[in-house]
Amino acid sequence: MPKKCEFRKRNGERCGADAQIGKSLCVFHDPARAADGRRARKAGGIRRSRAAAVLPIDTPDCSLGNTTEVSAFLADSTNQLRRGQLDPRIANGIGYLTSILLRALEQGPMEERMAKIEAALAQAASSKDSTINGSTSTPQTT
Repeated sequence: MPKKCEFRKRNGERCGADAQIGKSLCVFHDPARAADGRRARKAGGIRRSRAAAVLPIDTPDCSLGNTTEVSAFLADSTNQLRRGQLDPRIANGIGYLTSILLRALEQGPMEERMAKIEAALAQAASSKDSTINGSTSTPQTT
């Protein structure tokens, strides 16, 4: 088991990182390696601070009015991602938003069918009530 760094934090706890071979401190707390640590932290910060991933302003809008169009858009986006033409962060956002859109597109026709069924049931109940109450006009003979 590797020896642990003997550096003590402000709260009194030990660092917990593995110590360098033949030393009692890790690379982060060894004063002789302080410049290396600063350089590594700076490089890590530079790599992490990437600009926001956005498409060019002249990117055309895509029609996404039905599941066929959404499927074609996803296929095109997948191919662009595979070719390196689309940032993975943008592709991730596209995937998430199109999954929501597909659910909404599937939900719309179902709601329309439910509304038609409810209207038909209401009409059937209305005509049944009028038959029971005798409000239907039946010809009377005298």
